[in-house]
Amino acid sequence: MRLVYSAFQGERPILDARLLPENAAQTAENVYLRHGTLQPEQDTASQSVTTVSDPTTLYRYPHGNNGDGFWLSWSGDPVHVVPSPLADDDHERLYWTGDGVPRMAAIDHLTSGTAPYPGASYELGIPAPDSAPSVSAPADRVAEGEWPDTALETAYVVTLVSGYGEEGPPSDPSGTITRWDMVSGAPDGGEVEVSLPGIVSGNHDLVTQRLYRVESGGIYQFVADLDAAATSYTDAVTSDSLGAALPSVDWDAPDPRLVGLTALPGGILAGFFDNTLCFCEAYRPHAWPVGYQLAFPYHIVAIASVANGLVVVTDGHPYMVTGSSPEAMAPTELEVPLPCVSAASLVDMGDYALYASPDGLVAVGGREARLVTREIMSRDQWRALDPSTIHAYRYDERYLAFYDGGSFAFSPEDGIEFFTIEADAGYYDLADDTLYLVQGGSVTAWGQGSDLTYIWRSRIEEVVPGTSFTCAKVIAADYPVTLRLYADGNTVIDREVDSHDLFRLPAGYAFARDWEVEVEGTNEVNSVQIASSPQELV
Repeated sequence: MRLVYSAFQGERPILDARLLPENAAQTAENVYLRHGTLQPEQDTASQSVTTVSDPTTLYRYPHGNNGDGFWLSWSGDPVHVVPSPLADDDHERLYWTGDGVPRMAAIDHLTSGTAPYPGASYELGIPAPDSAPSVSAPADRVAEGEWPDTALETAYVVTLVSGYGEEGPPSDPSGTITRWDMVSGAPDGGEVEVSLPGIVSGNHDLVTQRLYRVESGGIYQFVADLDAAATSYTDAVTSDSLGAALPSVDWDAPDPRLVGLTALPGGILAGFFDNTLCFCEAYRPHAWPVGYQLAFPYHIVAIASVANGLVVVTDGHPYMVTGSSPEAMAPTELEVPLPCVSAASLVDMGDYALYASPDGLVAVGGREARLVTREIMSRDQWRALDPSTIHAYRYDERYLAFYDGGSFAFSPEDGIEFFTIEADAGYYDLADDTLYLVQGGSVTAWGQGSDLTYIWRSRIEEVVPGTSFTCAKVIAADYPVTLRLYADGNTVIDREVDSHDLFRLPAGYAFARDWEVEVEGTNEVNSVQIASSPQELV
């Protein structure tokens, strides 16, 4: 009779210890199992990062500082940050929500002053002017009976434009007034005197007032760009010289309550407030048309972009939102009544997203959602982890989650491995493949410290009473390794193994039925073997 343990797996707590799959664990703590051997997970290591005290959000801005970039940090509510969706953005802009109203900044403002950064920012979005422009005829205008046949009824609107070229929605229209082109032979006074509404106060980088004109029920077309300080303009632009049509009729600033900023393909950003999902105009992150908003019957908790759409988790059902343009997004309710209990638990895993529900981890992908921990943990075991405290990250192709009291890694193939590492917040930096954590106000990096001491305990192996195990062997990359062997709950050995040589087991347990193996250490273990005779060991 021989027991061999290799190709080690993680825990499946929902199963009785006798019913676990071969090489699955009752306990898998601080162990790295991705290679099938028992390896120690590594502790975190302190990092030199300039931040605010006790940050809740970290972000590494990759530009500037001789290629090293800058660390940005925030305290308070979680902040969601996305880089500019514009190709080759000369301003290297960044956009974020969660820090009051939605915000944006270019590199010169982000890194102004001294750390901690960001140093300064603007409110995201361009407001409409507070009032409409007003119009009047010039003093030299001829009497109405002398107006030419080319005279047209016109009206005006004004938009505001930032130093980054971002244009906002138009003002209310002016009153109508008659004008005509001042061409050769035209009577005097065909121009229009336009009084401008002026720049709106607030934290906006507004540098230009842009004037548009509509003629005889047509469309508003560009007239002129005027300085932010300008108060009036004499419009003598001929009809043939008018420019492009007004593009920003619906380019509203984002709702000030917008949170959860997320980047989608095609230059689209998404966010939400209350039960409302919002999208920006493609490649115009300052413009958030109200007409692009979608309302849900539940309060939105978090959103995540995955390969085939946008996952929206709520305090009711999850949804998948799909579409190729912001004006054509369509939601699909998924028939799984599992609310999200922690916004920070929602993680994009590539083709699907995972989030924490009251009953376990839920995977959302395609047009389905399912409880993927159903066969791994019971509802009571899951709730003992206090899932409302979970914040999680995609790391090493696993779902790595932290909760009050510890952490765990999950993958559907390997089960769950638990760790004694706790963290208050985190940030995964794709550029250097590092998971940064906030622990006790300090910033550390996952897996860059010393080896943790792991414990792996096997399932209960039921053997026929009368079977006599007489020897054992541990094959490891290095030694020592602690081996414990239990028979019917009694300790048979608790031994520090220092080589690959076999060793004898004490007699007196021939009639034991239930056998368990436990391995503890920091050295990699390839296999553990227990046998009735030395000839059975390899």
